[in-house]
This record gives sequence, C-alpha cells and structure tokens, in this order.
Amino acid sequence: MKQYNYWMALGLSASVSFAAFGQHVPGQAEDGSAASYTDIVTGAKIEPRIEERNGKRFYYWPMWNEWKNGKLHVETPRTTHPDAQWWPEAGLGLFLCWGMPSVFEPSGEGWAGRWTQGRADKEDFYPQTELWASTDGWNPTDYDPEKWMSAAARAGFKYSVMTMKHHGGFAMWDSDYALIGVRQTMGGRDLVEPWVKACRDNEIKVGLYYSGMDWYFERDYMNFSMAPGTLMNYKGEFVKSLPKRPPSFTKAYEEFNESQVKELIEKFSPDIWWGDGGHGAPVEKIRKWRPGIVCNNRGFSSGDHATAEGFAMAQPQYIRKPVLENGWWWEVNSIIQKGSWHYDKHKGEEVYPADTVLMELAKARCMGGNLLANIGPRPDGRMQDDAYRLFGEMAEWMETNSNSVFGINGGGPWPALCNVPITCRDNVWFFHADKKQATAQSPIVFSGAGKPVAVTLMRTGDPLPYEFDGTVLKITIPEKLKAGNVTDVVIVEFGDNFNYEPYMFTHWK
Repeated sequence: MKQYNYWMALGLSASVSFAAFGQHVPGQAEDGSAASYTDIVTGAKIEPRIEERNGKRFYYWPMWNEWKNGKLHVETPRTTHPDAQWWPEAGLGLFLCWGMPSVFEPSGEGWAGRWTQGRADKEDFYPQTELWASTDGWNPTDYDPEKWMSAAARAGFKYSVMTMKHHGGFAMWDSDYALIGVRQTMGGRDLVEPWVKACRDNEIKVGLYYSGMDWYFERDYMNFSMAPGTLMNYKGEFVKSLPKRPPSFTKAYEEFNESQVKELIEKFSPDIWWGDGGHGAPVEKIRKWRPGIVCNNRGFSSGDHATAEGFAMAQPQYIRKPVLENGWWWEVNSIIQKGSWHYDKHKGEEVYPADTVLMELAKARCMGGNLLANIGPRPDGRMQDDAYRLFGEMAEWMETNSNSVFGINGGGPWPALCNVPITCRDNVWFFHADKKQATAQSPIVFSGAGKPVAVTLMRTGDPLPYEFDGTVLKITIPEKLKAGNVTDVVIVEFGDNFNYEPYMFTHWK
C-alpha cells in the first residue's frame, strides 16, 4: 500500500483557513436544526434569498454557498445521466455522522475545536489537538452495519450517506493519502467497506459524505478562532500571527483532496457524492470518474440538487419559488436526535418520535424533495436503542402507507390551500395528518377542491366522513380509527371535475 507524503510535496506541514467561515454562526431551532444564520459582525439574521441580475436568477443558502461571493445559479444543468434519475423518487435517506466527533468524550460537536466566545462560555470549546488525540485507541468492537442497514431498509430508507471524513480530517477508510485516519490508528481497519456492503445487500443506494476542508492538513496556517480580530492556533492558543502559506500550498491541497475523492470513488463506486465545504474535486471530474453519480450543491460548487440544512430551512417560502420553479431537485438534511449531528452522550440518546419524522417526510415529498434524516451512531459501533424503536415504528407505518410517499408524481397546495401536506398520484391524493390533526376540533381543510369520488383511511381502507360545500373539503378521522402517535394518511380520489395537472412535478423530469 502506498502512502503519499504531502509533507514532502510541500517541504513542510500545511493548513488553510477559509476566513469567511468565521463570519456566520448557525442558530438552532428548538429541535436542534439550523433555523437561520447570524452575521457575527453585524448581528443581522441571514436567511435563504433570491437575487435576479441581468435576467438570471441566483439562489443563496446562508453560509453554504455565500462565502467569497460564491453564487449558486439554480439554472445550472443537473445531470441527465440515466443512472442518476432514481434520486428524486427515492424520497428517504439515512444520514450517518460517525467518526472523530463521536469518539471525543467531552463533546459530540464536530466544531468544538473552533473557538467562539459563546462556545467558551458554555465550556464546549476544546483545543483541536484534543479532538485529534481522541481517536488514539478507538476500536468500535460492536460495529454491525448490517444490523443498521437492514433495520433502515425495513423502515423505508432508500439511500444512505455516511461521513468518510469530517472537517477534522480523520479518514474512515483505509486511505493511501490521509494524514490521520484508520490506517494510522486502527492498523488500516476499513470502517467504510462493511457499511457499503451492508447498503448493497439491503438494496440501499450508497452516498459518501466528504469534507472539502481538512483542518489537519490546514492546521499550521489555519485560524481556529471564529471571533473577528483574533487568531488561534490548533493548540488552542491565542497568537499575534500565524505562518503564511507557502506558494506550493494551494496546489498541494488540491492534489490531496482530489486524490482522496478519486480513491473513494474507485474503491466504493458510490451513487451519491455529498460534499460539505466543497466537494474536494470539481464536479466535472467526479462525474468523469463516476458517470451517473448524484452530487449535492453544498459548498463552493454547484451540483444536482439543492441542500437545505434543518427543517426550518425547508419551509415552502424557501423551496417552492426558488427551487421548484427553476427545476431543481432538492433535499432537506436534518438531525432527528437530540444534540448535534454526531453522537454526544451528554445530550442523551433520544431520537425523534415517528410522527415527527414521518410528517417531515410528507412535507418534503409534498414539495418534491427528499428527507435525509441524521442519526449519529455510538463510538463503539452500536446504533442507539431509540433509533431501532423509530425504525420499527416507521416499518410498521410503511406496510400500509408507503405508497403515499413513494411512487408519487405530484404534491398538493400545502400550506396555501390545505392545512396538511399532500402527495399525489394523478387524481389520487394523499393527505398526511399528525396525531393532533384530522379530528373534530382540527379537521383537514382543503380549499379549492373538486368533489371527491371517495375518501378513505389508507391504513384500514375505512371510508371517512367529510363535508364538501362546492369549494372547501373538510375531513375528520373518527377517534376509534386514529393511529395514535403515528401519522395518519387519508386517500382522496377526485373525479373528472378536478384538474390535477397543475400539481404534478415538472422538476423531476
């Protein structure tokens, strides 16, 4: 096995800092997802926005493609390769953030080594050297990806994305190019290969998360402080200056990233490339190495689908006009556990209720998007018990309701004309109600409807009572038929008097 020596290529050790990264600090909604971003200099709240210049429309997600004036042009053509067209119909993906932050005992936060006053005040800042040292002796003895992925497959997950390397630089596969990773700490035990096999064995598409930033590679020159006007080295020491990058640095960094990207693609043949902070290589090269791959748009380059972080960023006002009207595929990626993206024992192991996850799935599908739901496995390789509880409840729901989120071709006018998200298959519409909805006190209300031919509860096939006054349809589910703590689905079949064509997805074609 070869070991490329980038220190020889540079003549020294190396590291980079994206200065603009320190300008935006993510806020969090109550569920832990990113609700907005705040400029730490001006205090201004930053939300997704659209700008039109010279007849062209540009769409910005805060922080992810706003750095250094990095515009995301939503008219950029996505892949037309036939092997990639499965993606918009997949609907549901499992995000697995697992790696060095999961192992670091004091905090599961992958950014704990980046100094901010707020993080210091909460005693959640640690020198990056401590995070790197945490992987010494890491041995996930209970790692069983087959158990993970078989449970996920029964729960309806069609694809999965796992961290190959987060920003800290630790490589989860046996890499010839990584500076820290399983080769250096586990004798080359590859943690990715068995997971890929488990995905394939369970007919789940494989997605590889890769950070285009590598703080270990960048460490000598990188400012680990995110506070304006301050400099901090990787040891957690405030300093007056940092070494300047040599002229050879940029090229060496590009070679480093591209070598790892190509290595991963050649070794694992992924279906999805999920870049974060850049793809690590130009999308054109990634597509050349793996025709038919699907690339996200996160970071400095465009890709095939928009990426909304957190449920708060996946609201209709941010999706319908800028994304759907421009023909983009899209995905919301969000944690569905307490805490952050990686496992953090201090935050507990509670995973969201099935009703919450299924309703967020229904909302995404209503707008023609996918849900990439994140759970961070334990450092010993086990999935949390509560995750299996969720998978079991979702599997039971999928037995009778899966056709409401898979095999659809349209989405109804939620929330403009209906109080619950709707998915469609031509003139057959699926109304998704949480445990508090579709009751006598809070009925499903759809304005502008045609007269239904039939209204039934999908889970049981029972006909349901409804009211229709010529324009407004109201539906209730009798208490004895309610599912309890899991999302109910009501099927409404419309006749020839209702024009469903305006609600069919055109951005999937």
